[in-house]
Amino acid sequence: TLLMLFEKPSLRTRISFETGMQQLGGHAIFYSIKDSPLGKKENISDTAKVASRFVNIIAARVFKRQDIWDLVKYADVPVINMLDDFAHPCQILGDFQTINEKKGRLDNFKLSYFGDANNNVTYDLMRMCAMFGLRMDVACPKNPDYSPDQ
Repeated sequence: TLLMLFEKPSLRTRISFETGMQQLGGHAIFYSIKDSPLGKKENISDTAKVASRFVNIIAARVFKRQDIWDLVKYADVPVINMLDDFAHPCQILGDFQTINEKKGRLDNFKLSYFGDANNNVTYDLMRMCAMFGLRMDVACPKNPDYSPDQ
């Protein structure tokens, strides 16, 4: 059984995780953090400990990276980061799996990205390209909201 903690809603993430669990013979439980006492009457450590008694894995889509680290620290089951302010790892793994399936390999591949360069998806694309030794070019509008300070 998978517990999906959603602080930041997403149709695609929820559907893909629920469908995947069902296809594997498991069950996914959706839990909206905004509609819960989490952060008000309950904290992450208590939630992680209690949930670990009932589920086999926890997945979280949250605003802050620290919440992922706290879940990992206090849960007795594996934790999947579905998204935080720093990373979008499942999206990037899916992107690279698709590239590999369509292209047949990742060597000599150059990735071009145009759009918001100051977000978790762009950062993860850059990290994955660096891990695989791939070249990535990023272009974004000249606007402080779209380009990182670096």
